[in-house]
Amino acid sequence: MHTPVLLNEVLDYLNLASGKKFIDCTLNGGGHTKAVLEKFSGVEILGIEYDPVIAAQVSKELSVKVVNDSYINLRAIAEAGSFYPDAVLFDLGLSSWHYESSGRGFSFQKNEPLDMRFNPMANSLTAAEIINMQPENDICEILKEYGEEQFAESISRAIIKARQIKPIRTTLELAEIISNSVPGWYKKRKINPATKTFQALRIAVNDELENVKRGVAAAIDVLNPGGRLVVISFQGLEDKIVREIFKEKAKEGILKYVVRGTIRPTWTEQQSNPRSRSAKMKVAEKT
Repeated sequence: MHTPVLLNEVLDYLNLASGKKFIDCTLNGGGHTKAVLEKFSGVEILGIEYDPVIAAQVSKELSVKVVNDSYINLRAIAEAGSFYPDAVLFDLGLSSWHYESSGRGFSFQKNEPLDMRFNPMANSLTAAEIINMQPENDICEILKEYGEEQFAESISRAIIKARQIKPIRTTLELAEIISNSVPGWYKKRKINPATKTFQALRIAVNDELENVKRGVAAAIDVLNPGGRLVVISFQGLEDKIVREIFKEKAKEGILKYVVRGTIRPTWTEQQSNPRSRSAKMKVAEKT
């Protein structure tokens, strides 16, 4: 279901051993946690997964406690179970299941409703509501800020024109509108012209950047002294947030760097798992 990225590096840098406690804040398909179970005996594990479908499935497959909640509530989750960890992991990438099987419109290669919610039970805002209801300026700002889309203005203008004729309901409808609103050379690149718009909408729907700030801050709070925090991000905006938090907390003497800079997947991993190519991992330790 989901191939975990930087698996060997994660296992090394979590610095786990028997008797230690580990929180996987983004279980996804359970790949990292399964590897921890296989490599370390006697480690207590708590897994957090916001998507209710994935949470239910992983609960059946792995013998760990799984909490179906957002990692922004990490402090309350840890306090409720008196579970203060020696290591915390965030893998901020989407599960392969979201793209391939969720039916929620995360992929522009499938014809699906424009939903993009990680947890439809907890979040009412959908991508369709954003592009069909919000003003042009707001849509443009979302594409610029969250997608760093250079053609945000022409794409948002085209969205407004299209929705005046009929509501934009599906991924393929939106992808076609985007394709028709950007220059020809932009469509010939390796990256699909819809990539950044879809990323931006997903981030907006799930408030991802603010959640990363809150989740990483909560992890630092609940970590035991000497505990490790490992964060894997897949786009520059998330990576920048993590970098700035680590920098600030290091200045305050709350964290120290285990590795300065960024850990990237090996060439071999990038070849075997193309989705790992954009992965960036940062590691810090609580003092």
